[in-house]
Amino acid sequence: MNPSTTYTHSTNATSGTPIKRYITGHDQEIGQSIYVDAPELHYFPVPGFGTAARSYATTKLAPDLADDEDLKAHLSHDSVVGRTRQEIIVPPTKLNPHTGEMELGGANVINLDLDPGAVGHMHRTVSLDISTCVMGEVYHELDSGQKVLLKAGDHIIQRATMHRWINASKEHRARVIAVLLPCPPFKLKDQYVEEEHRFSQQ
Repeated sequence: MNPSTTYTHSTNATSGTPIKRYITGHDQEIGQSIYVDAPELHYFPVPGFGTAARSYATTKLAPDLADDEDLKAHLSHDSVVGRTRQEIIVPPTKLNPHTGEMELGGANVINLDLDPGAVGHMHRTVSLDISTCVMGEVYHELDSGQKVLLKAGDHIIQRATMHRWINASKEHRARVIAVLLPCPPFKLKDQYVEEEHRFSQQ
């Protein structure tokens, strides 16, 4: 789920209880809000963990809704926010003409289905994440050793947090839905915080 890691692509990746995701749009003739056609979520396997699917993503934090530009990008296979992409953080796509630096990417909404007994790897993204347990019970564990149990409806605000997810049940799946917002670089103990994945700590 990070740009440097490749997972086996599968359109048949199993998920827990099926999720129905609706997307709204506008009737261009009468200006009313409508539901638009939206393909099924595209799940991909995360070895030793379960499955994940991108529900929606935008190329910038103030998404362009005019002419359905955001929706077209999400439905495109070539876009960095395409529905089949696996990155956790949406990469930058635009150069700021004033600073000469790449602007931050946009929001990413991810569905995580944890297999029974699944233990994820410690990881961190440079982002503000709003993660909600919507099915089952999951432990959210920090690199400090602290741990909380999230039940359905509980949520956690993560601020560039080194963490991992653990399914509290060995018999039932669990599900977390996360909204990730990329953040500007910042320092912790005199070093810039970067995306990090500790696969050896599983």
